[in-house]
Amino acid sequence: MTKQIKNAEIICVGTELLLGQIINTNAAWLARSLSDLGISSYYQTVVGDNRARLLDCLELASHRSDLIVLTGGLGPTQDDITLSVAAEFCGQSLMLHEPSRDKIAGYFKKLGRHQVTDNNWKQAMMPRDATVLENNNGTAPGARLSYEANGKTTHLVLLPGPPSEMRPMFNESVKPWLANLTATRLRHLFVRMIGIGESAAETQLLDLIEQQQNPTLAPYASEGEVVFRITQFLNDDSDPDLTQEMLEQVKARLGTYVYEVGERKMPEVVKDLLTEQGQTISFAESCTAGLAAATLAEYPGASRVLTGGLVAYDNRVKNQMLGVSQMTLDHEGAVSEACAIEMATGCRDVFKTDFAVSITGIAGPEGGTAEKPVGTVWLAVASQKGTSSRKLQMGGNRERVRRVSVLNAFDLIRRQILS
Repeated sequence: MTKQIKNAEIICVGTELLLGQIINTNAAWLARSLSDLGISSYYQTVVGDNRARLLDCLELASHRSDLIVLTGGLGPTQDDITLSVAAEFCGQSLMLHEPSRDKIAGYFKKLGRHQVTDNNWKQAMMPRDATVLENNNGTAPGARLSYEANGKTTHLVLLPGPPSEMRPMFNESVKPWLANLTATRLRHLFVRMIGIGESAAETQLLDLIEQQQNPTLAPYASEGEVVFRITQFLNDDSDPDLTQEMLEQVKARLGTYVYEVGERKMPEVVKDLLTEQGQTISFAESCTAGLAAATLAEYPGASRVLTGGLVAYDNRVKNQMLGVSQMTLDHEGAVSEACAIEMATGCRDVFKTDFAVSITGIAGPEGGTAEKPVGTVWLAVASQKGTSSRKLQMGGNRERVRRVSVLNAFDLIRRQILS
């Protein structure tokens, strides 16, 4: 098969995206997935549910991109126009795709809904020459079709909007097809660090970042941590791995800050460490109000290590349920090393876990003092080995203070486990 796709354009369809009612995570995920296949994404567009504007987007994209990936607008309602507009753009009529109709009927029957409203059958109307992409996680099938103009072929891929449907459809039906239409591949390696600022890390690696050779090194902005991406351009999947030599140079300079080489983020690293050692954890949270426990619970298998958590916003909860002494609260205050340590030890006693972590601080925007300004946070971890604590002093808004506090709490746990 001719290898012809070098660049792609992503068009996300939906007025709700333009209004900010839904965060557009599809574009970022697709861009990463296309990059892994060696396909560059030079343009991303968000367009509302408007026929004329979507046609304009397709016309512009067809002149500058080999592949157009559209997400959203495949559903049953009147404003779901992507299929009909794409068919119009490619000069094709819509026709009933019987296998899709049968699958939609079976989907609703499985839900116990034997009366299906007529607008649902709209999802089974496909462009005449399209390759239909099966949806194993919803009702709206996707489609793949081509547009020929001025001696150039542009491929269109239409995917549903919900990420739970879009991502598996891309991986199952689109990715294997694209792999046969690309001449290059990209090998990525992510180096994740904590405990050093982005500017300081970049300064240490500047000569590697600026060199124009394969592989390349690039910094990524990431809240509370530093991420570097090593990328190797491959002409063939059998090309030798050149990323390891670059990785060794990075680790030689900044290895003490590296906590992961790969895709895992800090909470998942901690979850895996606890799982490997058959250990459990609990949380006592004040300013983060359960965010740390919720973050850990996002990862499959968390139930094997997460025993429970307690939101101890009020000092009475700290005192009566976690055993923080009144003397500590009166003389040191709720935002103090002593309080954090007593919260962690009390939490471990309550939940009978191997590790317990506490977070107490001032997230703002009010509540700060000259001695303890907004952004002051104390963390502590208690285990059979004893306790360890860390003080954070951060700038930024309330959300940033809470998120960075959670990230550092997991780092403190990680270090306690590995010690």
